[in-house]
Amino acid sequence: MDFEKCGSEIWASPASTFFGPQKFNSMILRIAIAFLAVASAVQSSAKELNILFLGNSFTARHDIAGLVEQILEEGDPTADVQVQRVIYGGQNMFKHSTYYFSQSFIEQSTLTEKTITQRIATMRGFLNSDTAPNPDEWNQHWAALGKTNVPFADIHKPITRAIKNHEALLRNNPGTEWDYVVLQSWRDVSEQRNQGYERYATKLAEITKTHGAEVILYMTSPETQNEAPVTGPYNVESAKRDTGVGLRMAKALQPKAVIPVPLAIKNIQTGDSDNPGTDLVFRYHNDSHPNQTCAFLVANLFYAAITGQSPEGLEFNSVTETKLNEGKDPDGGKPTVVFTQEKKAYLQRMAFESVLELNRAYENDKKWKSDETSAKP
Repeated sequence: MDFEKCGSEIWASPASTFFGPQKFNSMILRIAIAFLAVASAVQSSAKELNILFLGNSFTARHDIAGLVEQILEEGDPTADVQVQRVIYGGQNMFKHSTYYFSQSFIEQSTLTEKTITQRIATMRGFLNSDTAPNPDEWNQHWAALGKTNVPFADIHKPITRAIKNHEALLRNNPGTEWDYVVLQSWRDVSEQRNQGYERYATKLAEITKTHGAEVILYMTSPETQNEAPVTGPYNVESAKRDTGVGLRMAKALQPKAVIPVPLAIKNIQTGDSDNPGTDLVFRYHNDSHPNQTCAFLVANLFYAAITGQSPEGLEFNSVTETKLNEGKDPDGGKPTVVFTQEKKAYLQRMAFESVLELNRAYENDKKWKSDETSAKP
């Protein structure tokens, strides 16, 4: 066999090998085809995960959906997470389901153009009146939340946006089949059974399950988010109520996950016996929305609740505010917060422990109990 020298290395000359020139070229072609087939198989083996988020600014700010996509893909590099958002600022699941027909986006894989057109016409009819088309249901919903005389005309603007969203869906319906649908709570959790979030998230959850997807209940609990350091749980009654309703809904709906934000914040605010309370704050001082710390906690809660695994050790370590004032966050700080290793590890651990605690309560069929008292900041 002849050899050729290439620098200091010695290589077999292809032209003088056993295969001969034509057979060698044929072999190269077969190897190339096989390589492309393997590469294609590896690429197609990515697990596509489609997640739909229904919510308001508590989902939009910091792009919670994008953070969930990021952390899930880091935790499982074979996952290809695709997210879609249906967002109406300041709105809850009652209005999402009753006046904005957000179920259209859950149902899009089977939805007909006729149904979309009918829903657009119905919403246009809503705009012709300052009175709710179903005044008894409207008043009952708000009464369960301790509110009265809520004007229906206040939702004309989001109805107009919902019409535009449906018109876009009519023009181009991707027909996505969802794996998970996230239903966000927001100041609509009632102690009364089958009212508020529990009533209308359940309606959307039943539609979700009918279409083969699993439900994720995202409990935001804005009333428990402190804007200053605390020496103990802040507004613990709200934390108890929201966690209890989440557990009750979990027993009824068997969702993929409950995102226990109120429980996690309560646990962090509790601190420990040697160091009660916390210096961590979870909302802006100048804005009634969660801050970057809360968004980071939420993303880790999603990861722990969906995967059943701890997010500890993941590299994900920063959150960026999406609504800026002259390039600053609402409190005048930098838009992006990069968490120290110590703070990151602590929030990751507390997220996982809170999910485990909720799961234990669910498995043991225990009611949420606490004799802790609120501590004002």
